[in-house]
Amino acid sequence: MTIKIVTDSGADAFVSSIEGVAHQSVPLTIRAGSSSWIDDGKLNIPEFVTALKQTNERTSTACPSVHDWLDAFAGADEIFVLTITSALSGTYNSAVQAAKIFTEKHTNVKIHVFDTLSAGPQIRLLAEDIATMINDGLHFDQVVETMKYRIRQTDLLFVLENLDNLANNGRINPAMARIAHALKLNIVGTASDAGKFEMLCKIHGSKKIFSKMLKIMEKSGYCGGRVLIDYVGFSDKAAKMKETILSVYPSAQVSLSECSGLCTYYAEDGGLMIGYEKN
Repeated sequence: MTIKIVTDSGADAFVSSIEGVAHQSVPLTIRAGSSSWIDDGKLNIPEFVTALKQTNERTSTACPSVHDWLDAFAGADEIFVLTITSALSGTYNSAVQAAKIFTEKHTNVKIHVFDTLSAGPQIRLLAEDIATMINDGLHFDQVVETMKYRIRQTDLLFVLENLDNLANNGRINPAMARIAHALKLNIVGTASDAGKFEMLCKIHGSKKIFSKMLKIMEKSGYCGGRVLIDYVGFSDKAAKMKETILSVYPSAQVSLSECSGLCTYYAEDGGLMIGYEKN
């Protein structure tokens, strides 16, 4: 029996397997006027960031087609799908539609689509959890039920230096983006329970930001578990955040990765996305 984990590119994961379990990423597309970029893991991120900064046209994202999902499902008997939050993209609905079509034709195949209500590193944490359960011998239904709990036991925190794309995409008020830029504010936020952008606080400068973010993590239930940190453009910021976490929780598992196209689009240059386990 072949088991597969399928994510969209909002997970920042472009590997053929996760802890030995087959994995496939389905790309979203980022658009700016007549230009478009497929987020397939081959995108030149510095060039992409520069192009977005230089455009004066409205930007947007496009979810994978039903056909893209059907291609990703091919050849598997049990499929676990993790999508970026449905509050930001139609990806979840597209995947659900594809799963219905696929199982009607392949009646012995089992597919479950999870709306993670999140993005980036939190999705990868959840994918790792699924792989661990599969390796431990849990059955399909057991994995599905456990994941409903695990989604609530992980979280996402991010710090943004620039909000232009979120404003341009209609996710936040453009006035907020202009104020943050003018005052050089770091915006700390999270994914709400509904999977929407939720601002937690504004911090001027960067000296206090790492300890502040760790305190926010602790307040929501972090106590030394796994942490995945994705960054755009400045790995030193991610390294500083890792150092701050390890100074308090020396046995914590903290990994750093560069954002792919979609998360770069939302986090923008200098942004950090932090996925972490809670109690």
